[in-house]
Amino acid sequence: MASLHASSNISQSPSSATRIPAQQPVPLTRRQLAQRIQLITSVAMGDGIPRVPSPDDVLSILKETKSHIKHIKDLEDAKELGGPRSLNSRIDESLILARAHYFTYFPRIFRFNDLPPEIITNIFRLIVWPVPNPSLGVLWRLRLTWTCRRWREIALGDCTLWNAIWFRDRPPFKRSWAFLERAGTSALDLRISSEDTSPISLAEMDGLLNRLLIHLSRIRILIYIGSSWEHVALLLDKLRTADAPLVIERLEIHRLGRIDYGTDGYIQPTTLFNGNGTPRLNYLSLSGVHIDWNTPIVQNLSTIDIRKLPLELCPTIARFREILIHCPALRKLCLDGAGPQIDFYDPPPSQIVMTNLKILCISDFSAQYARHVFSHFTAPNLVDLTFINMTGEDYSILYEILINRFPEIKLLTMYAVDLVRRNKAMVQWFMSMPQLTYLRIANLPPAFFELFVLDPRTVLAPHEKHPSPKVILAPKLAVIESHPSVLQSLPWFATERQTLGVPLNKVYITQTKDYDIGNQEFRTACAQLMKVTSLHFMSNGTRTPEEDTILSE
Repeated sequence: MASLHASSNISQSPSSATRIPAQQPVPLTRRQLAQRIQLITSVAMGDGIPRVPSPDDVLSILKETKSHIKHIKDLEDAKELGGPRSLNSRIDESLILARAHYFTYFPRIFRFNDLPPEIITNIFRLIVWPVPNPSLGVLWRLRLTWTCRRWREIALGDCTLWNAIWFRDRPPFKRSWAFLERAGTSALDLRISSEDTSPISLAEMDGLLNRLLIHLSRIRILIYIGSSWEHVALLLDKLRTADAPLVIERLEIHRLGRIDYGTDGYIQPTTLFNGNGTPRLNYLSLSGVHIDWNTPIVQNLSTIDIRKLPLELCPTIARFREILIHCPALRKLCLDGAGPQIDFYDPPPSQIVMTNLKILCISDFSAQYARHVFSHFTAPNLVDLTFINMTGEDYSILYEILINRFPEIKLLTMYAVDLVRRNKAMVQWFMSMPQLTYLRIANLPPAFFELFVLDPRTVLAPHEKHPSPKVILAPKLAVIESHPSVLQSLPWFATERQTLGVPLNKVYITQTKDYDIGNQEFRTACAQLMKVTSLHFMSNGTRTPEEDTILSE
């Protein structure tokens, strides 16, 4: 296999580029660190012309590779010994640069194309399958076919590399149909987008669906995202008359933009798949779209995600309870601006115990409505709870019913939640979640952070004297994932938690397009945070290792 052999001299000693100097330099910013890595890669690439390395080149590269491996091991050993946070930060920085140097050397002499085809196929799958987003999934698969003739032959020979198809290219969808042809007879994971930025005409949508539904018996995942009621209605009508797909596992239909139901024709519920059941369907997500809730497909689900529906188009409370009962393996329930039709004067007959429910998301509920919904079920093993857009009123009546309801909560998300300062009900609720280790937050007032610093007894019984030691709310809290909107409160909060003897291990800041993370206030807050905890940045929509650990337990 041809190797990229730099024309310029890159045999720089690891010690000269990445070892920790005796003096204490100013830590590199993220931008400076990225520029260093880019420079290392650029120098390694040289003129970018592939060359077969000579025997002397191979020996030289092997020597440099071993040197970098030893240097990385030395830095990892130094990190294991511990030390001041400032020293660990410099070790982390040196490790990043050392690994960047290593990655420019090792691939040059690794005889990748001498591996058996089945091994290369598995490597390709490990790269393509866990892709962070669909756009990169398309690009990475194409790059596999662009690299060399052998890679192209192996990639095109594996149907499973091509069965995830995103119809986002312009009609007549040549790329997507090529992917479908390459997928052979394998199960299909389909995603169709018809958003305002890349619309598909109604006639094009009709032709696309007619051609796709020929393969209905092979469709494992079907996701549609669009902003037009006409397109959604067309899709629902096609699915209404279609035979039940025996292999479909996941169905998502999302209508974006303003949730306007227009004419009465769109209000009539649709019974999918001729009213037949779908034996493998376990994931149902509907946003701005309703169906006939009595259809057999709404059973034996592991995920139910319903969003943005007027109550009159949601299932009745009796049917909602039936759905929960007939989904004993339900793991995730999301109700975002949608939920059961409830008669507030009709008390629930009994609580449904959902032992397998791990993730619950509630958004855009009034306090009274949320309280009534929670009165119909309980989930003793819930570990991930989300509240979003709970504003405009006092939610104390909701927090009261949640006390001791979810003792196993480890991850709590609160976005745009109003609260009364020193709210007793909220304090009692937090006290009933002793396993809480991870907070995901955005648009919260400073009073929220104050609750985790005060002795909760001073809130519950403010006029009494309380003996030492001080009681700490959420003593296991170790990780915060924060939107930049609340960053200004975090340095004080992290410092206070450290003073209490329960320091934060990590703070993640989500990078979003709607917030300028380059302003001076942001940089100052980050610098203050780095003095008391480990600060990390993450892309919006990605998951942290700590969240993965919680959800995998």
